Amino acid sequence: MALSDSIAQILLPKGKGVKGGKGYTPTFNPRDEKIAVPGYQQHLDDLLNSRIANDSRSLLNTMVNHDPDVSSAIHSYLTIAGSAEPVITAYNPDGEIDIEGTKLARRVLENLTTVNDYTVGYSDKPTLSSIADELRYMTLLRGMVAAELVLDKSYIPTELRIVDPVSLEWREAKPGVYRPIQKPAGANTEIDLNIPTFFTSRFHQNPTSIYTFSTFVSAINTITARTAVINELYRIMRIVGYPRMDVTVLQDVIERNVPPNIRDNPDEMRNYVSRELDTIRGVISGLTARDAFVHSDTIKAEIINDKNPSAGLQIERVIDILDNQNQAALKVMPAVVGKSSNGQVASTEARLFALNADALNRVIGSLFTKALTLAIRLAGSESRVHVRYRPVELRPVLELEPQLTMRASRLRNELSLGTITDDEYHLEVFGRPAPAGAPQLSGTNFLKPADADVTIDTEGVSPNDDPLGRGLTAPGSESAKSNDVEK
Repeated sequence: MALSDSIAQILLPKGKGVKGGKGYTPTFNPRDEKIAVPGYQQHLDDLLNSRIANDSRSLLNTMVNHDPDVSSAIHSYLTIAGSAEPVITAYNPDGEIDIEGTKLARRVLENLTTVNDYTVGYSDKPTLSSIADELRYMTLLRGMVAAELVLDKSYIPTELRIVDPVSLEWREAKPGVYRPIQKPAGANTEIDLNIPTFFTSRFHQNPTSIYTFSTFVSAINTITARTAVINELYRIMRIVGYPRMDVTVLQDVIERNVPPNIRDNPDEMRNYVSRELDTIRGVISGLTARDAFVHSDTIKAEIINDKNPSAGLQIERVIDILDNQNQAALKVMPAVVGKSSNGQVASTEARLFALNADALNRVIGSLFTKALTLAIRLAGSESRVHVRYRPVELRPVLELEPQLTMRASRLRNELSLGTITDDEYHLEVFGRPAPAGAPQLSGTNFLKPADADVTIDTEGVSPNDDPLGRGLTAPGSESAKSNDVEK
């Protein structure tokens, strides 16, 4: 057997597909088929307390709901990365585009995202964009994504089941050979996921460990510090941040009005003065800003810190430092988390964020590539599938139209010369194979002018005989026609 033949040999899994799949989804509990209704109390979570009891994965899962910066970063990544369109292409063993394999891969996706059996009751098959969003969400929270391609008994893919990487444990039997084991919450059994239909894809993997971490882990300490500072500022603002009433009780006035029977008893005198102070304190503490404070000459009331209540609160520098650290930890630009000082954002920051979104899409494309390649090979194809996403563009579509037009013009020129095929042209421009009946234009020179092959005898042309240079014009062309008005 030749080396090329052994490399191209495809070994498919034996037996039949496992009906229903093996892996558990993040929401499945084998002990109870009902999903508990949440308490919707995320706004009461205190990071200062929960960060000690929980690990980083649980903290990030909670902070997505109640921390504004983490929530904004997740939302922006999903929105911007989700704006890119996927391009699905199949290649045969020779590296050439396989249109039939491409169509087969697209049919597999249609089966994964379209409800065809309406006899089973409620069916919640997600769309392709919904699956991609779930995979992106999981990648941002876990640093990797895992999914199982569920097959029926006929080897037809019916579901792409997402598995939470938190429930996975890895065993390294040989150097560099890892075997996944799932230990789902609520179950006492281990699920062996050493199966060919289980796939993973990692986002900026640390090569020193098989386990992954979210890229947002570094934001936990900064968010904790910011939370502590803000909570302390709330307490300070109640003391020095707002105008307050300063009440002075004239003790000599109270003592002059002491009943005669206790005037000569020092202990009774002190108790009497203390009771009067408590009475005044109770009246004042119940006042609001709209209430009028009416008092006798026993009390002297003033307003303190009324002209510049925030003079003692120099918090902008502290908040700015924490915001900058938070933006760096979340890998976002200031405009994404609402911290931009003006309406403009530096082009370098926008470019870096777009590249981060592209890197996130490459993780999702890698998982689709593995799953769809197995799917079409189970259907008899020898090709491999490659799924990629177009680069993220932050500019509006109308602003991109001139660039897209120039790109399409360049590709048409390459198609005319035959340097690219018709299939490559349609996939690059439209993201799909050529429609049925489309003419084959590659290498036909359809953009070449009709008179390009006409030769002109320049030896017999003289400027004196032909001052207008009409002799240099190809016969029969539009330029050779006279502008004289026919009589």
